Amino acid sequence: MKATPLAVFAAFALAALCAFAPGLASAQVRDNVYAVGGVHVDETAANAAAAQEAAFNAAQRQAFERLVRRLTVPDELSRMGLPAADDAMLQRLVLSVDIEEENRSSTRYIGRLTVRFDPSSVRTLLRSYQLAIVDTRTSPILVAPVVAHGAPPETAALWRGVWALGGYGDELAPLAVAPEALQGAPDWQAAAPYAQAAAAASALYATLRVQGATATAALVEVDGSARRDRGEVTARINGSDVRAALASLAEQANLRIQNEWKSRVAVAGGQRARISASALYTDQDQWERIKAGLESAAQTLISEIRIEAVGREGALVSFSFVGDSSQLAAELERRGIRLEQTAAGPVLRVVRR
Repeated sequence: MKATPLAVFAAFALAALCAFAPGLASAQVRDNVYAVGGVHVDETAANAAAAQEAAFNAAQRQAFERLVRRLTVPDELSRMGLPAADDAMLQRLVLSVDIEEENRSSTRYIGRLTVRFDPSSVRTLLRSYQLAIVDTRTSPILVAPVVAHGAPPETAALWRGVWALGGYGDELAPLAVAPEALQGAPDWQAAAPYAQAAAAASALYATLRVQGATATAALVEVDGSARRDRGEVTARINGSDVRAALASLAEQANLRIQNEWKSRVAVAGGQRARISASALYTDQDQWERIKAGLESAAQTLISEIRIEAVGREGALVSFSFVGDSSQLAAELERRGIRLEQTAAGPVLRVVRR
């Protein structure tokens, strides 16, 4: 029996609607923000079991403070204060403690851990303190930890290590460490292939200089359209503990990036705008690419995606987003979708490679 045009349209529309369900993926990605990695602990006790227990408890406290600072606006947190969480409260908030790396003896435990928190419980606690919550991710940023000319290889290795092991990939603006091959002065053409591989929209060059007992990192961000000086961060080297100073530099740089993102989305707890757009395509493949791009963008700026209507050459879609329209356009472009503003309203098309 030959299918009627109406039946073909109905089947196509049903397949389009059934194939597109970004809500679960979006929620899972958002909940990943509630995992804190790269938590370093070093505890000593009467025996191995007691040392590990003390280390896990210390990791939960460290991770909780890092998570609260990650999800809140600095000025508001300074005003309201860090929420109190005793051991009993932490037991209710923590889902698991995962071991990234560990060394143990009969009386000592040294480890790098990941602590995963229950998103719902954390949000409830923060709201009870009247703290606005920002848990929306933006595009990753590629970090190139480079050193000034003449720095010894061991310093360069330490500098890469504090970035790679700091747990910065879980942040709201995830930081991905570039391969060691990316060196030299800030240059988007050199960084672009590595950024693309990391799904990053820009590259942050962190150039380390050590003079005497002072370590300084100059921060310059580049992308396809601009170069931006993000200033410097500085730390003092106490004795021979160079690693602690470099870890402080990485943390300062990370906080600068994260706080800027939060300041852009956390107005009265974060504002979301909603947009309706026509998705135009010439065949099923292009429609699938548009859906895939929208679902991918649900990991960062957009949420609550709905397909309102579907036709042979176009569909009407709507979604919410954080940030401004230029950020939205740039994010969709990175996902293979061009957002155009036309007289008839916003239009989505596949980016032609």
